[in-house]
This record gives sequence, structure tokens and C-alpha cells, in this order.
Amino acid sequence: IKGAGVAGLAVFASRAANCVEAKSAARSSHDGGTSWTEMFLDNVLLESTPGVSRRLHPAKKHLSNPVIRCDRWCDGAYMQPYTTMYDEEEKLFKMWARSGADSPSGYIGGNAGYMLYFTSKDGVHWDKPNLGIVELEGRRDHNVVFISNMVTSSPTKRAYGPEKFVVPTVAMTPQGKKAFFWGVNKHPHPRDESERYVALAIVQDHRRGAHIVTSPNGIHWSCSPTPFWQTPHDVSGRGDDCLMHLMYDEAKQKWVIYRRIIPEFSERMIANESDRERPGVDRYNRSYAYAESEDLKEWSGHRHIMAMDADDPADTELYQFGCHKFGETYVGYMSIYYLRRPQPISTHLATSRDGEHFTRVSRGTPIIDHGELGYYDFMAMACSQPKPIVVNDTIHIYYAALNAPHDADFNGDTPYTGGAALATLKRDRFASLETGISDGGPSRVITKPFIVRHPRMYLNAATWMQGSIRTEVLTRNWEPIPGFTEQEARTIRGDALDHPVVWTNRSDLSELVGKEVRVKFHMTRARIHAMTLCRDERPLGDVEAEYRSDYSGDSTPKLN
Repeated sequence: IKGAGVAGLAVFASRAANCVEAKSAARSSHDGGTSWTEMFLDNVLLESTPGVSRRLHPAKKHLSNPVIRCDRWCDGAYMQPYTTMYDEEEKLFKMWARSGADSPSGYIGGNAGYMLYFTSKDGVHWDKPNLGIVELEGRRDHNVVFISNMVTSSPTKRAYGPEKFVVPTVAMTPQGKKAFFWGVNKHPHPRDESERYVALAIVQDHRRGAHIVTSPNGIHWSCSPTPFWQTPHDVSGRGDDCLMHLMYDEAKQKWVIYRRIIPEFSERMIANESDRERPGVDRYNRSYAYAESEDLKEWSGHRHIMAMDADDPADTELYQFGCHKFGETYVGYMSIYYLRRPQPISTHLATSRDGEHFTRVSRGTPIIDHGELGYYDFMAMACSQPKPIVVNDTIHIYYAALNAPHDADFNGDTPYTGGAALATLKRDRFASLETGISDGGPSRVITKPFIVRHPRMYLNAATWMQGSIRTEVLTRNWEPIPGFTEQEARTIRGDALDHPVVWTNRSDLSELVGKEVRVKFHMTRARIHAMTLCRDERPLGDVEAEYRSDYSGDSTPKLN
């Protein structure tokens, strides 16, 4: 990831060296501000890890993949799940997917690209409701919710873009009418009913650039008539660089956008009239930029934040990026495009403490790897999930799965297609700190100092071959605290999401709340996925057999 990430990591490491606080105000994605979870995706909280290394745990692909396929007249040649959410109020999975065709013979009502809407109760079996929002091909038995004509026929109630925008000199190469949107969010503070849902759209016509779209219910959509962000490439090239992600950052109290750009234009993120005559670039090096807004209209802080770097293979580009927050931690999904034929795409993991400076997690190892050429997910591209989907302690990641190379001819005789696929993993188990060889000496993880804000401690951890974890609490100066020493620690053994951390005469950290401490984990044949400090007691959290990959793994313990 581009240089800003290194500087950002140095800043955070410096702060952490002084004190990384488990802030009581921190909002956990699991229980609303009463806990703090550290997933150890970076080294910010880590002081030393002798005999221990970080391991990425790839998500488990669902056996029913793709969970949504193109099997109706309106589904097009392929679809991609541009946004998926779990609606806590309705207890319903919702998905907005791009669909369409590259051949005019596959267009619907002249539309080459449009948006479909799906719902599901379990995240695997999806309904395709006949909504009848617009008439297409003389029919209304479809779930199409957004087409390009809505830019003029269904404008937003509020103004989200400037009255004037740059009209490109070079006409766009005809590709049929296309309209897509990403990053569907339920607005946390809608100013009226029309703004209950918001997203980012690209409408490929003379208005080239990013638009705001809104909806009262996620089904009936309106589009801002003018784009709020046009990059120099938008108006100098022949098309839109259209992949984006939108989320509301509670910590910043702002909307943030991640948008794909051309890095040669990164010195100026916003187009002006001079860009109408600007020459194109000789290499389309896909990268990402960032901007933020309080009202979805006035945007600031535009800057280039992410690209493939000198430590990556020379034939790779950052095709798509999206992220969301688990508590205080930003988890990002980088879809990496391999230009060398046969041109697959796989999804890799990144993390950040501020949403702007990202570092890789186990660089080179995908969280969702692509399948073989011709397999349903030869291109495995992460899409937009502004909030994590965690249901029954299981993380759901939906991704676009296509069985074709990037430059495949979907108009030919080869049965190329694409659908929505699902990959899952257990809560907070993106990666782990794992012991190495048993004869390499003691294995330990020692944290940097942090202030205890909650009394109870739990470990998301597993052991194998009768391995063990014992937790010791130290002062800032590395001195064991009586009552919390290694000898007094209750041994943790087995596989569970929430092992309680206790000592012989101490059931929690109550007497240490408000104090600065280090934690030292003594480990044998073990891995730690996450550490949680919280107020409330938690159940152990069984791990289903399908998520336990170690044949020699220790079984889930039974609490006394």
C-alpha cells in the first residue's frame, strides 16, 4: 500500500508506545459500546511476540455458491453484489446487485447495466421479488430498481451536487445505457423520509462522475441530477472510473468515500474545465482516493490513499476496495487484479486505525482466493458492505464471482457468467497470533501498555494437542502484578470464541480498571484471534465443526 500507510502506522505505533487505551466510548460492532476488542491485525498493540507469528485465516466459501445466479429473464449475463447489508430492524439480509449484458442482444429496454434488489432471511436462499418499479420490454415482473433514465425522471428531493459540472469534450464510447450504485447505507440521521437510504452512483452518459442516490425504502430510488465528484480522468477519458464505496464513520461523525482513481491525476482530485482537453494516460493503473463530508454535498480532504506498491508483483492493480469497522478497527478488502493472463482477481485483507492509512494483513495471502479458470469464482471480487454482517457469531462476506477472465468476450459462445457468492468465518477470526515449533523455546505475546476500561477479559482462541494459554498482567515496567501472575492464571485450553480469563483468586480485572498495564500471554500449541475487555459476562461461544480446520485441535472446554 502506498507510502502514506507507512507514515500512518509509525504515528499510531508511537502513540501506542505511550498508551493504547481500551476506551469505554469505543463502539463494538457486537454489543454497542460496552466492550473493546483487539484483533491483532497489525502491530499497534504488540510489543514483542517471541515464538509467535501472525497467520491469516481465509474465509470459508459456501457450498451453495454462487448463492444467487442469473436464471431469470431480467438477470442479464452476469451480476455482481455491489452492496449487501443485514437490516437489524427487519432481521433481513438485503442486496443490491449490478446486472446486465455486454452484447446489445442481451440489453433490456436498451439498458446494458442496471440494479437488482434481493432479500433473504438466512443469507443463503434469496428472494427475487417482482417489484414492478419500471416497465422494461413491456413487462413488470422483475426486481430492477435503478436504470439510467432515473437521473432525469426521478431526481433527488435535495441537491447533492453543484449546479454546474464539466461536460467532457470527448463523447463516451457507446456501451448501452448503464447505471449502477454502491455503498448503500441506512442514513443514521435522515433529514426527511427520502433520505433513509443513501448510496453512490455512476450513470454513464454526459454527466460522467459520482452521484448521490437516495431512497425512502431501498426500493424506490432517486438520483441527483449532477455529479458531486468528477475526477480529471472522468472528463478526459472515454468513461467513468466507477468503483466506489461509501460508509458513515461514527467516530468521525462524517460520511467517507473511497473511490477508484488514476494516480497520475492524484495531484488534483477534482476536475475543472482544463481537464476537458487533458490527454489520457498510457497505463490505467487502478488506485484509490478518499474524501469525507458531513452532509453528502460538501466534500473535503480529497487525497490519494492506496495503490499497489514496489513490494507487490509488477503485473497487479488494485481493482476494488471497500471497508467497514469492527469496533475501533477498520477492516478493508482489496480486490487485486492480475494483469498477466489468464487475469484472475482475488481478495486480500488490509487494516487501519483511522480509515485512511491502511496496512496489509499477511501480504500475499488472500482472504478469498480465486478459483481455477472456468470455475464459478475465477474472478473473486469483494464488494461493498458498509457495516459488517455478523449473524450468529458468523461473519458474512459477499463477493462478485465470475467464471471468466477480466477481458473475456461475453458475446461469444463460451458460457461466461457471474453471480453473488458467500464466504464466512467466525467472529473476529480474520487472523491469529500462532505459536511455531514446540522446541523453539517458550512462545509469548506481550502487549504495549494500555489502560483497562472494562473488568472482564475474554480470549477468542484455540489450542491443539493439549496446548495451553496462560494470561499474566504486568505493570508498565514489566513487573508481574500480584494476583495476576502466570502461576496464578487459570489455563485456557480448547477452541472457543470467548474463553474467560481468570486467576486463582481473581475472577476479573475489577481492581485494575483505570490502571495502565501490559498483558503477557504464555502460549503452547495455541493461537489467539482476539482479546476482548467488556463489562458483561459472555457465554463461551462454541465453534462449529465446519470452522475447525485442525484435526488435532482440542475440543471446546466446558465451564465449571
